[in-house]
Amino acid sequence: MAALTRMRKTWRPVVVGALVLAGLTTAATPAAAATNRTGLCNKGTGFSSTLEFPWRGGFTSHVVGPGKCWSITLAAGSTEPVNVFVHGNGAKVFLGSKTIKTGEHNVFRTKGTSVWSAQYWFSHS
Repeated sequence: MAALTRMRKTWRPVVVGALVLAGLTTAATPAAAATNRTGLCNKGTGFSSTLEFPWRGGFTSHVVGPGKCWSITLAAGSTEPVNVFVHGNGAKVFLGSKTIKTGEHNVFRTKGTSVWSAQYWFSHS
């Protein structure tokens, strides 16, 4: 009986660890597969970028530094404008606006070497 108890105790951490790993994998898969996010990636240098959602009371994204990205899940069912800004050297420069469909995959990317040369492009899927 003592050998059986030792065996159970030996296997318990392995089984619990496997179950935890399986749970993490299952929980992470839907989030990773989600395609209904709106995001901003700053591919530029020398400035930061933000998105502004004017129909949401002027809600803005986090300030996204060079080489960084930010995203948010927006409830599906509407279209709304999103404004793109870059920030640097004390300036805030409006790059443009795009109307998006919420609940779908929308990505804004900024590029350039300064706030004065910055551009953005948009992709949707």
